[in-house]
Amino acid sequence: MIGKVLFTLGVILVVMLIWRTRQAVPDQRQLPPRLVNPPTARRRGLLALAVAAAVLMLAASGMLLYDYWRDNNEVIVVRVIDARSGRAAEYRAQRGEIRDREFVTTDGRHVVLAETERLETSILSTPVPPDRN
Repeated sequence: MIGKVLFTLGVILVVMLIWRTRQAVPDQRQLPPRLVNPPTARRRGLLALAVAAAVLMLAASGMLLYDYWRDNNEVIVVRVIDARSGRAAEYRAQRGEIRDREFVTTDGRHVVLAETERLETSILSTPVPPDRN
């Protein structure tokens, strides 16, 4: 254990020594060279591109979050079928409330399925008038 600590301290000391020797001491007497034609700053296009990318990412994140929320809150018909007797019971539940072998209905009932029951889901759709296809 002490060997690991000593080895770690040794590595830290070596890195500190290398960092100190490689650090250049700035010479106060030497001034930076003056450029005859200094480059013009072209940061407006880059800044606009960065802002556009950030806005696009925020919009995409908001859209995906809304889509996830909408899918989880969609009310669907849950049909529980007993494999032995063939009896079926229908419930309405939000898609996000359905788990592996249990779900919570829209009116607050907690339903747990037996091993012999199976669960079928279907989308709750609005009735179509008979004169329309």
